[in-house]
Amino acid sequence: MDLLGEAKNLLTSNSIIKKNREGNQEIVFTAPSPGTYDQQWFWDSCLHSLVWLKIGDKERAFREIKSLFIGKGQRKLFPHMIFWNYKKTDPYWLIFDRLYPTDNYSEIIQPPIIGYPLLRLIKEGQEQVSNFAQETFQYYSHLAKYRDPEDTGLLTIVHPWESGLDSSPKFDLELTNTKLFRIRQWRRMKRLLKEFGRYNWDQREMALKSSFKVKCVLTNTLFLWGLDSFIEVLDILKFKEEKLQLEILKKKALSGLIEKCWNEEDGLFFDLNMNKKNEQQIKISTISSLIPLMLDIPSDMKNQLISHLTNEKEFWTRYPIPTVSLSEKSFNPEDSPLLWRGPTWVNTNYFIWLGLKKHKEDKLADEIAFKTKKLVEISGFREFYNPFTGEGAGAENFGWSTLVTLME
Repeated sequence: MDLLGEAKNLLTSNSIIKKNREGNQEIVFTAPSPGTYDQQWFWDSCLHSLVWLKIGDKERAFREIKSLFIGKGQRKLFPHMIFWNYKKTDPYWLIFDRLYPTDNYSEIIQPPIIGYPLLRLIKEGQEQVSNFAQETFQYYSHLAKYRDPEDTGLLTIVHPWESGLDSSPKFDLELTNTKLFRIRQWRRMKRLLKEFGRYNWDQREMALKSSFKVKCVLTNTLFLWGLDSFIEVLDILKFKEEKLQLEILKKKALSGLIEKCWNEEDGLFFDLNMNKKNEQQIKISTISSLIPLMLDIPSDMKNQLISHLTNEKEFWTRYPIPTVSLSEKSFNPEDSPLLWRGPTWVNTNYFIWLGLKKHKEDKLADEIAFKTKKLVEISGFREFYNPFTGEGAGAENFGWSTLVTLME
């Protein structure tokens, strides 16, 4: 199977080309799955850009990112969705999107990974990245200032969608009644958006007062990954003062993650529920618990995470890595009707693969890459996969599943 050729065909087919709202610029982005996910999602586009680079289309990779900056406009933060293909007849409009204060974009965030594609672009000779350096610096600075009111170094997410992990069981929190559980999940998603309207969508107010406040390990790991990459961009561009400021943020965030989210007894990282006294850890074993493998963590922590990863009673299935440990009661390999409750996703496999490569765990990284490729060969580029059978599910022709082409 020519994976790279198939990836190029898919991303080309999923590409949307149109004018911006003012009609003076051309927008080019990759819809995650046309017909199911038609808008521009922030972290999807960051990841799509990496695959466009792998394909060899540097200009297309750059334009994917450029469209995020155009869609952001004068906002300090990148929205989790930009409504380029906005339709007021869509069910999501009636339930959720109409609650945002604008028809142009959402007013919540997604994992702040943009520093990494910017680094890859500038290393591939895309000097236009320099035009976005100051905006990106302000973005990371603004996140640290307004999404960490407790001054821990860690960002607070105020809605499950901000993590990209939607209905992960680590976010169940107060939703303990299993009757009509799916409806209760969606009601909370909607209620939170209404709640933010009462705070006038002020980012600091949301981080202080939201009824859902979580220091998410995955979000903060990807914050550090993006931050570290963008620091390298600033170094290349000779932005000395800005580089120094972000290095301070990075050091503080990594210290906060290890100090507050590492659980020595369990040998895993856990989110913090900021609506509980003493910043209570949410002791649910999910893919987030392993994601800090991407970072410069001590070797003993790395080894403990790998021991969980390779445990057949936890994460080492026939087609790893399930997004919830098999040891959790909430584990569901079908992931239906709620997302991120068990199946294998390619993007999180890619993150873990990067971490294993970083720590020179090449044999294990190669095995995960091989099994991820088998998933795509069996079921095509699907949204997610059954970790036991390899059967694909969710949306078809799913963009970021082409990340498998990078895992070599």
